[in-house]
Amino acid sequence: MKKVYLFSPQLFISLMQSVFVGSRAAMIEMSTNKLRSILSILGVMLGVTSLVVMLTLIGGIDTYLNERMVNWIGNVWFWESRDLPEEQQITASRSPGMRFSDCQYLLDNSEDVRYVHMEIYRWGHIHHRATSENVMVRGLDQSTMELQFDQIQLREGRWLTGEDHRDGSKNGVLSWEIAENFSREHNYSNVSELLGETFTFRSNRFTVVGVFEPIHTGHRPWNLRRGAFIPLRTMQRYITGFDPDPGRLQVNMNDPTNIAHQAEDVAILLKGRHRGVQDFEYRTADWVENVQTMLGNISILMSVISVMALLTGGLSIMNVMLSSISERIREIGVRKALGAGNLQIFIQFIAETTTLSFAGGAIGVVFGTVPLFFKEAIMESTQGAIEPTLLPLHLFYTFIIITLVGVIFGLYPALKASRMDPVDALRYE
Repeated sequence: MKKVYLFSPQLFISLMQSVFVGSRAAMIEMSTNKLRSILSILGVMLGVTSLVVMLTLIGGIDTYLNERMVNWIGNVWFWESRDLPEEQQITASRSPGMRFSDCQYLLDNSEDVRYVHMEIYRWGHIHHRATSENVMVRGLDQSTMELQFDQIQLREGRWLTGEDHRDGSKNGVLSWEIAENFSREHNYSNVSELLGETFTFRSNRFTVVGVFEPIHTGHRPWNLRRGAFIPLRTMQRYITGFDPDPGRLQVNMNDPTNIAHQAEDVAILLKGRHRGVQDFEYRTADWVENVQTMLGNISILMSVISVMALLTGGLSIMNVMLSSISERIREIGVRKALGAGNLQIFIQFIAETTTLSFAGGAIGVVFGTVPLFFKEAIMESTQGAIEPTLLPLHLFYTFIIITLVGVIFGLYPALKASRMDPVDALRYE
């Protein structure tokens, strides 16, 4: 008994020939009917361009979030409440309020706390000669300062050393924006001339030993632009005292997956230290999830718009193919008379629509990468939140979508062509 194979080498060769013939026929069709083909390609191109632009921008935001997720997830911020409920205003005087000593208290008494940023910050004007700038002066220990190094780098001079932190020296490191403003006001040729100069903050004179700048030029948050670092011990000794309100507490938790429960436990512990008065507020990094949800919704909305544009392009391709079939009825009849089967005719026309789709898609991908050429400008205008990035996975999605457009909108024309009766087709005038 003769075996019958569902898929034989002969069938594969026949299919490849049909694909080749279909692709070649599509090229001939595009060159013969230039305007009609250009309009079809243009529809796909615009859809793919908008899709790739969207994916490039969303990919940049995803990259930004993922790079900084480790620093955000697992953190809880505490700060003094300025608007206590009426029932707590009477008892508020019992509480010492937010104090820097709360940092060590949480470290010593909470198993949920992994690390507390040892930092005190104060807003105010610093003065250099006859010029002043409004700055957030941050007194921090060496470990907390080193945590900033994923965002900033040294531009001139040096960082505060272990000796500075240990001795409480009156040395400071300025942000690039403040240093540039001072340099411009006093006609310095470079910010390096500011090194060794002094600035005054709350009647205390500090020596500039370094200038820092962002690692990513587009990422310039306000707290770094208008910032100055001094040793924590210096801040305590000369400006705030040893146990002031730190301004805020940044607490890093042990288990980021259980951040809400841990934050509540720490708040209860801190409330007990404040003699039963919750004179503080706090928030976790759950806003990151809200941002991701928002970006997901924006992505869906932009995808819908892109798909609608692609549908227009797909309909244009279908219109071209239906017109092409009406002009090539005799050709289809001849091919069938010479032995071409329905499957071969079907594959030929699917190959034509896919070729048209890929032609528009390839041009659309090229135009969609335009944001990559303006990366620095986009990062600067968005404070580094969007760094245009085209991820390989997004390119794969685009390839799948382009293929689906060619196949889906070529399906009806291909079926119509493959089901033609060869005798009727040969008689067609």
